[in-house]
Amino acid sequence: MLGTLGAAFVYILSTTVIQGIVPNSELVESTGPFGLAYAKMFNPTIGSIVMALAVMACLGSLLGWQFTIAQTAKSAADDRMFPSLFSKMSRMGAPVAGMIVMGVVQSAMALSTISPSLNDQFNALVGLAVVTNVVPYILALSGLMVMMRKAHVTDTVYRRNTAVATVAMVYSVYAIFASGKDAVLGGMIVMGIGYVIYGFIAYRFASPIPALVKEARAA
Repeated sequence: MLGTLGAAFVYILSTTVIQGIVPNSELVESTGPFGLAYAKMFNPTIGSIVMALAVMACLGSLLGWQFTIAQTAKSAADDRMFPSLFSKMSRMGAPVAGMIVMGVVQSAMALSTISPSLNDQFNALVGLAVVTNVVPYILALSGLMVMMRKAHVTDTVYRRNTAVATVAMVYSVYAIFASGKDAVLGGMIVMGIGYVIYGFIAYRFASPIPALVKEARAA
């Protein structure tokens, strides 16, 4: 939670600073606002250096993200929620197979949203990411009330958490709406593909058939 709040503070502060330095007419057309801000503050050379550093930071973040999502997929596979392919490890203890699959999927998504404008493609990917992430949030939040009842929390805690969860769910629904119809369509396609894959592993979570029923079927 502290990390999330810290990241939010940095994002809001940096965005506010850039908006105060660069005119809106130039900012809306820019694909590198940080470099543009430094170019305004100093000179174009400094702006280019900052852009190069931003590219390096993005590449480092992308590499870290690949390892993160591969490990997440492995954890899900270990819990039998993902195909077993994602749990396979290399001799060095890295989930290489999962990383390759994730890389192919991400590349396909990037190609499917390719656009003459980098900003348009970025917005399309962000909108798709919002929809595909917010839907699980809503599902998880909708189960909170049942969890609290089973945990026998006090009425005060129940009302407080229910109020917070309701606000969060309403905001999440609005986030889906604000993402646009194209993002919602893409999110539904991704969800549909997810259900297709889950259909092949759903048997793992089926209740075991009692021995008497097995014997009756055999008879």
